[in-house]
Amino acid sequence: MATDSTRDAQVTRAALALLRPALLVGTLSALMLSGCRAAQPHATTQPAVPTDTNAELVEYISDVPYLAAEPAYRAVYILAKGEIFEGDYEALAAAMKTDGLIGRGWKYEANAFIDRAAVGHLVARACDVRTGLNWCLTGLGRYAYRELIYLGIAHPGGELRLISGGEFLGLMARAEEYLYEVGRAPGEVAELGEEPLAP
Repeated sequence: MATDSTRDAQVTRAALALLRPALLVGTLSALMLSGCRAAQPHATTQPAVPTDTNAELVEYISDVPYLAAEPAYRAVYILAKGEIFEGDYEALAAAMKTDGLIGRGWKYEANAFIDRAAVGHLVARACDVRTGLNWCLTGLGRYAYRELIYLGIAHPGGELRLISGGEFLGLMARAEEYLYEVGRAPGEVAELGEEPLAP
């Protein structure tokens, strides 16, 4: 005849045998979810954004896999104003807010990645794009990005996906061409001389 302590031990082993799969599934789920969150890009660990020259900024942006707010703001400021902003990120964001390049509710940290909708909003404001009914009525970045696609400045892609540094530079080059075409470019066209002859 089994004693009470033996019976309790058997019940405990049976309960543990039933709980083990649930514990295993719960632990694996927690690990997978934390891995997914860690794998999603939220902030960059790139070195400090250069503020001295446009060339350094372009080189910096070309090397980043995903675009963060500070280099995007600095590049869009150059597109809109034709000059480099040499202050810190907070002063830059305040200046862009004052100029209407970013919305009042924007609270991007300097190293937070931004998506194509945010880039669409920035570039459309910098280029003073006032076409597109949805963009004009709502001011939403996804409609701004679609309007940039329509104008040939942006290429099709999901508006809510992150944008690479190289893709952003291509978009900025086309935005600058657009500004020259419509006569709204802030700076002078660089004279590079005649086309070199092929050897």
